[in-house]
Amino acid sequence: MAYKGACPQCGSEVVFSLDASLLKICEHCGSAIARKGADLSSYGKVAELVSTGSLLRLGIKGDYEGAPPFTLAGRLQLSHGSGTWDEWLMAFHGGSWAWLSESQGKLHYMGQVPLPPLPRFPDLKVGATVDLGPSGAFVVTESREGRFVTGEGELPFAVAPGSALRYADLQGPGGQFATIDYGTGTSAEAVYVGREVTFEEMGFVGVQRPERKYEAAKGAALSCPQCAGPLELRAPDETQRIACPYCGSLLDAKKDLQVLEAMTSVPVKPLIPLGAKGRLFGAQWTLIGFMERSVQVEGVRYAWREYLLHEDRRGFRWLTESNGHWSFVDPVHAGDVTSGWGGGLVYEGESYKHFQSGFAQVDHVLGEFYWAVARGDTTETHDYVHPPRLLSEERSESEATFSLVTYLEPEEVWRAFAARGKPPEKSGIAPNQPWPHSRHARAVASLASLFAFALVVLFLFFSVIGGRQLLAQTYTLSPSAVSGAPESAVFTDTFSVPRRGNVEVRVDAPVNNSWLYLDGALINETTGDVHEFDAEVAYYSGVDSDGAWSEGGVHARSYVGAVPSGQYVLRLQPQWEAGQAPSSYTVTLRSGVPRMYQVLLALLALLAWPLLLLWSKLRFEAARWSESDHPWGTSGDDDGDDE
Repeated sequence: MAYKGACPQCGSEVVFSLDASLLKICEHCGSAIARKGADLSSYGKVAELVSTGSLLRLGIKGDYEGAPPFTLAGRLQLSHGSGTWDEWLMAFHGGSWAWLSESQGKLHYMGQVPLPPLPRFPDLKVGATVDLGPSGAFVVTESREGRFVTGEGELPFAVAPGSALRYADLQGPGGQFATIDYGTGTSAEAVYVGREVTFEEMGFVGVQRPERKYEAAKGAALSCPQCAGPLELRAPDETQRIACPYCGSLLDAKKDLQVLEAMTSVPVKPLIPLGAKGRLFGAQWTLIGFMERSVQVEGVRYAWREYLLHEDRRGFRWLTESNGHWSFVDPVHAGDVTSGWGGGLVYEGESYKHFQSGFAQVDHVLGEFYWAVARGDTTETHDYVHPPRLLSEERSESEATFSLVTYLEPEEVWRAFAARGKPPEKSGIAPNQPWPHSRHARAVASLASLFAFALVVLFLFFSVIGGRQLLAQTYTLSPSAVSGAPESAVFTDTFSVPRRGNVEVRVDAPVNNSWLYLDGALINETTGDVHEFDAEVAYYSGVDSDGAWSEGGVHARSYVGAVPSGQYVLRLQPQWEAGQAPSSYTVTLRSGVPRMYQVLLALLALLAWPLLLLWSKLRFEAARWSESDHPWGTSGDDDGDDE
């Protein structure tokens, strides 16, 4: 039921349409009227609304799926010094309500949930995980005070405009957002949980998001007050700071281009000019800002450059360049980043290893920026790699953000922005630079493994089947035979070698604590060519203080390589230990027997290219990690292997 009363300031009728409304901005005099029971009191006139470029207005109706139809009944404008944003009060049919947050062209639907036990505001740390009860665990990404600048319509709290309101923004899994409202105190007063939504999802009636929301503002008023150079704003509704591209002076875009830092010249120029347009990742981006940042490591300055991109529907993105290496930067939902093994992080199922940490400082800026940037701004940075991507965390005392940095080839960037000339040559290896052979190395390794497996299978198959048997003969030694004597020699019958190849000679002899040595030769009956070989069978056994032992065996093999086809006889000249002649021995000849060394040579040939690629990758990774906080080969390195 609506509550009506007279404005204490101007006497006009004031209507509170929501039971939950405690503050109303008088439509006639602009005073903030607080409802305290049946009494109304004035906090005085509020400031005029700040232009944020919002398409929304009080009274607009909508229909969000899963909720009753709603009407925008109130508008709260907050500022934390780096920018102003809108919070819209959604009044549902039935008396309930929720918030619709609008900032940087994005909308977040936030509904109130039961208040769980929560840390006090001074105890809340950026980056900490907070349990919001049934809603799950959320990561604190922002914790600060925002000033209640102004408002209109109805609001569900009785706080004087100009008051400092404490809040914390959090991100949870699956793209969820949350806000803890601390009001003007230190204890949590309410918790709101929701997600990012689109204009279409909110079902606004009479509001159509245009194809081109931002039109470049031009005119005499937009000139640098320091050097009078013309300024063209490409995102005027969201620009907080402007760095003049002619003199480098830093201007406040929300205070009539007030000079915040005067300069006379631009200290550094971008490789791609401001205003350039380029298509990357399916969108047409406009380059609106440029900055140079750096870190100091052991007294050495390492600098890189960042280009701010803007697109109407997708908002802001970054393009970075360092030593000729380029990357595209996307924001990442902190709630989707989890801790991994060894101090790393996990995002979308991929593990990222810690690469380096430091303190990044803003050295130079040009163009437009959506926050109150200033030279000398410093943030703590932590980089984690999984080439060609890098997960970057930036953290200040009041805010933490995650970004996914994807490596781009310089030529791709140059083509996208139709830049003149050639991109600067790459120097060194970037943290997220992919190994140049990564695209075909897997195919090479797979193919080599397949052929190696087939080779081993074939070797085992032919080893089991064996070659073609040429001869199998057992010879008896008489007790009166003399070792090495000519009369002990034997010649076999003629046998045929069907095709050129190796010949395996196998000797079996029942030796026991003795040996048998054969001096043999394959003799070609046609050409007289002789292919000599020898083979020795030896077997010994016994018992000593350590127990029974044995060595050798009753079998021996010898190979004759590259024997041409033809008719052959085998000559054998046996020798043995005096008094230890075996009763007999058997000789078996086979041709075309697969050899292990041949397989090993073939395997080595097959694996040569994959092994060279592996060596190349190891050298590449060693060079990459030499620039990290965990260089390979140093003591205490727990992140030595990259992938």
